[in-house]
Amino acid sequence: MSTPYGSPHDDQSAYGPQPGADGFGPAGYGAQPGPGAYSAQPGPGAHSAPGAPPLRGPHPAAAYGDGSAGYWRASQDDKTLALLSHLGALLVSAIVPLIIFLIKKDDSPFVREHTRQSLNLQIMLLIAGFVSGLLMFVLIGFILLPLVVITGWVFQIIAAVKAYNGQMYRIPFVIDIIR
Repeated sequence: MSTPYGSPHDDQSAYGPQPGADGFGPAGYGAQPGPGAYSAQPGPGAHSAPGAPPLRGPHPAAAYGDGSAGYWRASQDDKTLALLSHLGALLVSAIVPLIIFLIKKDDSPFVREHTRQSLNLQIMLLIAGFVSGLLMFVLIGFILLPLVVITGWVFQIIAAVKAYNGQMYRIPFVIDIIR
């Protein structure tokens, strides 16, 4: 009786030699790597096309262009408005950032992003303050409420400094409610 897959002592000779047995193809488990398989340093021009000069380092800065830097480059007026949105949030909560956001959201991506971050922080602080107020009935709210207020001040001040320097800043722990 013959088996459909050949005899058990076939050694699969009908399929040719095993990989790595003739020195070509992938070697089997436990086989020794060939000479030069683990080179510590590539030779000169190892990563360049044949006939091309070897790579010697990064290109000059002018070769890369501005990229998206021009998109975020802020004028002095934009920096001032972004700064005012953060400082205004410290004084009168979300009113100042909301007014600036509604007026300048289509004019300056820099001001839009900073006022959006400020508004999102104010919304998160409102929610955290409400939860802390509820937790005052179990006395832990007396500890949480000052922590929420101080944390909000710190993040607004950091964001105000970044805005004045013309840098983008993503306030940590803030969910993007306003997009």
